[in-house]
Amino acid sequence: MRPLPRIWIILLCLFAVNGFAQNKTADSSSGNRVQLKTVHIIQYNFFKDSLRFREEYDKEMNFRRAKWYEVYRGMSVDINKLYHVTQIKKNRKKANFRKMLLNKEQEMFVSNVYTPTLVNKVTQLEGDSLQRFMQQYNPGYAFVKNATTYDLYEQIKKYYQDFTKPKGSLNGSH
Repeated sequence: MRPLPRIWIILLCLFAVNGFAQNKTADSSSGNRVQLKTVHIIQYNFFKDSLRFREEYDKEMNFRRAKWYEVYRGMSVDINKLYHVTQIKKNRKKANFRKMLLNKEQEMFVSNVYTPTLVNKVTQLEGDSLQRFMQQYNPGYAFVKNATTYDLYEQIKKYYQDFTKPKGSLNGSH
């Protein structure tokens, strides 16, 4: 038996797809409508999210390595505290994880204040140049925490002046 030429196979596929598409449109117009549930969109609240983050990682955030002097109770030794004190590698990992969580929380705070909308409002940058600007000139947590809105605007303007400076010019050549 000879194989079907390619053109016949293509025509058969097109006929099948066309028939399938017609059946789909007939089914969708038959009146069987699906009612979707209502979705309520709430505004993002950094402080609620931060509290939820703290509650979720409460044990890790409040980690404190046991001290050697806490092992002794009068004339006896607390075996559990002795065990926890001697777990140096585990304690170091927990302390590093706690630092990482605190840094993440600080980054979330900075990104909540230093937003693309704010930077766009001050610099009029958009798209890739806005993203590059925000990555290159990101204010620190201590500055954002203590800065007023005016201070933040001024800092963004300074960053923008530095961002728009020509980078290829040689200093001192006239």
